[in-house]
Amino acid sequence: MGKKRNAGQPSSKTLSKALTGIQGLDEITLGGLPRGRPTLISGGAGSGKTLFGLEFLVRGATQYSEPGVFMSFEETIPDLTKNAASLGFDLDRLVADKKVFLDHVHIARNEIAETGEYDLDGLFIRIADAVQKVGAQRVVLDTIESLFSELPNPGILRAEIRRLFGWLKQKGLTTVITAERDRSDRLTRHGIEEFVSDCVILLDHRIREEISTRRLRIVKYRGSTHGTNEYPFLIDEHGISVLPLSSLGLDHAAPAERISSGIARLDGMLGGKGFYRGSSILISGTSGTGKTSVAAHFVDAACRRGERCLFFAFEESLRQIVRNMRSIGLDLEQWVRKGLLQFHAAGPPMEDLNSTCYKPTRTSPASSPVSS
Repeated sequence: MGKKRNAGQPSSKTLSKALTGIQGLDEITLGGLPRGRPTLISGGAGSGKTLFGLEFLVRGATQYSEPGVFMSFEETIPDLTKNAASLGFDLDRLVADKKVFLDHVHIARNEIAETGEYDLDGLFIRIADAVQKVGAQRVVLDTIESLFSELPNPGILRAEIRRLFGWLKQKGLTTVITAERDRSDRLTRHGIEEFVSDCVILLDHRIREEISTRRLRIVKYRGSTHGTNEYPFLIDEHGISVLPLSSLGLDHAAPAERISSGIARLDGMLGGKGFYRGSSILISGTSGTGKTSVAAHFVDAACRRGERCLFFAFEESLRQIVRNMRSIGLDLEQWVRKGLLQFHAAGPPMEDLNSTCYKPTRTSPASSPVSS
């Protein structure tokens, strides 16, 4: 007869997870990071490791009522606070509300060199004290290389890393530990952190053919299924946004409503009713066949219905589009002035990826955006 499980104890087949609040990541991980266990975030310089840890902590404190401790072994607290403020995170307020505790740990490397002794007992006491002060459930350690960089004995180094991960797991702290990726095939400099972590996420900031892209991949997740692909992610003033395109389900609605293409004869070819709302339409053709003109008619028709539109342009300048569409009887500028149409243009990737927003000239009602 099997052992009876205690009441309230989760099934051995169910892994408890902590939502990160990072857009798209909880979908890929099917619920967040392993609760009460360490997660390793590996990546090169500038890949977003520190930001990942900060957002995990801030979202936990503000959205899920889980206070946290951020322990930095590199950046000072003033620098950390300023950097976080540029992303919309008010760490000072969270610290004042006792939702977050920030600590900067300076490693006295000269003392290690002189005595030859090194252990983590002091760090454990410091973490435990910080956790108690705010009732923390989440911890971020940034970065692990700074903690062990001057330890000469590989055997002691490996033993102390194992002890650190084991202690955090024993305390039931949901922990994010950041690490610099090694230039070889290893995910970390010491090559052991990824083996003692329950979850490993790799952040990659690559430049190929002069185009900069960011990718996220879950390398390992003990006890849980997860998305296994590389996923693009963005860093902006709101933090990190992961784009789990391949994990999207195919259960979205299919509206039966039709909307005009803006071209009467094309609508006639489509049963006299136009496109289905919510559908994607590809206009294909060689240069000069009228692709932009068809798109402009579609936008013009939508604005006439009082609907708001976004027009993304990747080749012609915005003023060129407005000017050229006048030649076929379309005045797109009127919709811009009424706030129904907004243009965004991005040049070729090798030149400038920053989007620019077109705003009509306001010198006089009769002024034209294409006037010289």
